[in-house]
Amino acid sequence: MKIYIQKKNGNGIGEQHMKDKLISFIQPSRNNLKYLQWSYNSIRKNLGPDHEICWADDFSNDGTWEWMNEIVNKDKNVKIHRNEGPERLGHTILYDTLVDMATNDIVMIYHADMYACPGLDKEVLKHIEPGKVVSATRIEPPLHPDGPEKILMDFGIEPEEFKEQDLLTWLGSSPEYTHSKMGKETTNGIFAPWAIYKDDFTSIGGHDDLFAPQSKEDSDIFNRFVLNGYELIQTWKGLVYHMTCRGSRFKDGAKRNPDGQVFMKNRESDE
Repeated sequence: MKIYIQKKNGNGIGEQHMKDKLISFIQPSRNNLKYLQWSYNSIRKNLGPDHEICWADDFSNDGTWEWMNEIVNKDKNVKIHRNEGPERLGHTILYDTLVDMATNDIVMIYHADMYACPGLDKEVLKHIEPGKVVSATRIEPPLHPDGPEKILMDFGIEPEEFKEQDLLTWLGSSPEYTHSKMGKETTNGIFAPWAIYKDDFTSIGGHDDLFAPQSKEDSDIFNRFVLNGYELIQTWKGLVYHMTCRGSRFKDGAKRNPDGQVFMKNRESDE
């Protein structure tokens, strides 16, 4: 997608520059290989080959690093990094490592258990500008309570049972904006996954490793966006299906009862 973006030189004078508007997806991962594979396949299937994907393996022992190396030899738009351990670093630090590696102007903090719905990139890029943070809308099974910022629908809690065609049919059959709880194309808010210009991310110092390995870094960086005057936009037409903490908090901690209802076997993982 070719667009013109406005940049300023040191004197504050605007200059037009032609750029390819592409996203670098930022995905740390620790021992959640099957979710990362599922997520990767959705990005390439639904968004195409041109967006960059940046992966960090946080000292996994489930074959994640070996698989990443296989993919990077086939996919020229994948970059990989590994924490060699012996301790995990956590997402907070690895997000920023990957942002530094990214070669596109726009980066998207993107969980490893997210399926990219068709049109996600187009809808995010429609709204992104310097000084703005754009969040997609999550469709989630009932592993967390419902909230005003997401759509609670159960299309599967594991890649093996993911009802992809049911999801795509639902997306394609709904009239415009009926996915939005607000009846609008966009609302104010910030939630993962969120996209930002790399320059804006680095200008506020990225994440604070005080909050490593997770998970309070969200509240910290979101507050700093607000304090620095960034505009926060949620697009209700850019969608992901989120398995919901399937590689971390709820890893192996969600099951179905005989009636098919989701329940929590163990709410938290050992880590």
